[in-house]
Amino acid sequence: MEKIKFSNTGHKVNYRSEEIIFLPKEFQLFRFLYQYPSRIFSREELLDAVWPMEDPVDRTVDDHIYRIRKKIEPLSSVINIETVRGQGYLLLTKEVHESPLLKDDEVSTQFNNLFHKYHRFGQGDALKLFQENQDVFGFQIDLPNLMYLHFMKGDFSWFLEKRDITFWEKCFYLLHIYSLIELDKTKCLDYFTVALSAEKMPEYHRLEIKLLSRLSLLIITNQLGEALNLLRQSKIEIYEKNIEGFIPLITLSELYIALLQKDFQEIEKRMGDTEEKLVNFPYLRENANFIIAKGIYCMLKNNESKAEDYFNEGFQLLQESKFIPGMLLNINIILFFLEESGMNSRLQTYYQERQKKYMKEYKLNELHSKIELQLKHHLK
Repeated sequence: MEKIKFSNTGHKVNYRSEEIIFLPKEFQLFRFLYQYPSRIFSREELLDAVWPMEDPVDRTVDDHIYRIRKKIEPLSSVINIETVRGQGYLLLTKEVHESPLLKDDEVSTQFNNLFHKYHRFGQGDALKLFQENQDVFGFQIDLPNLMYLHFMKGDFSWFLEKRDITFWEKCFYLLHIYSLIELDKTKCLDYFTVALSAEKMPEYHRLEIKLLSRLSLLIITNQLGEALNLLRQSKIEIYEKNIEGFIPLITLSELYIALLQKDFQEIEKRMGDTEEKLVNFPYLRENANFIIAKGIYCMLKNNESKAEDYFNEGFQLLQESKFIPGMLLNINIILFFLEESGMNSRLQTYYQERQKKYMKEYKLNELHSKIELQLKHHLK
């Protein structure tokens, strides 16, 4: 059977569409039994495990088991607690029959289309529900989508822990994680450039590196001549091939270049273009990026208070999308523009501290050398 999910907040247990709320000691007892399926525990052992610093009577265990059994009745097809006369209690799990829909190509195609739609529109909560309820829906997330989900959630260490995935399958994500950490963005650009020409790079990742990833790094390394040339080439290909998911991103790249050039007339024009594109392509992450870009414009005009409002609004949208890399990337972008403008702003201190917080929370400093080792080995 698939795993039951335990939440300490509210002492909740979830299995598929079922949610059960326990009292604290019920929750501890059920969790303890669940950790040791098919093992018999005496009342004394259960008292020691759940009530170690208390002095309850034997009846306490029986009363709690009775209440737990009543509460887990909706899960009786997969789990139950049995009494072993003269010995104690044990928890048994049952095998769940595999859904026949897992082998239905039509269902798989429809769910993949829906997954990509939610991905494009930045609906992180829906994507997480898909991942957690694959058996219920009767489909299985393929490897490219699974990797995206782990990247989206900030589960960056997963890419190093998964030994059964080849370097080239996860290279795209390792490059992006590395670019969030490494201070020398020119070094990041060099790795992306080598990866672009590597024969083993999956084509769907090669396309994004070719059209967008390198462009972002050319902008942030201030190589505007090359950035403008690549922008023109990428824009032509994106529109000729009608790659809808890339259209708002290439439009945002034009805006970032205008911001870097500090051409206020051009910035206003590009902001209008971006706003128009986002009406036709209302993707949550790209809307968040645009709002933060508006904050950068306010910053360039020395309107720090308005800039802060836009930044807060943009990060709120990114939190709604559950896209952790977007949070880190936009912090990097804000700090980059603050440094480029030479402004001595309290916002710089604030976002430096926020950057440190995320680096610690997602263990990025620990991952840096490990990822770099793999990139050096494969992208010589």
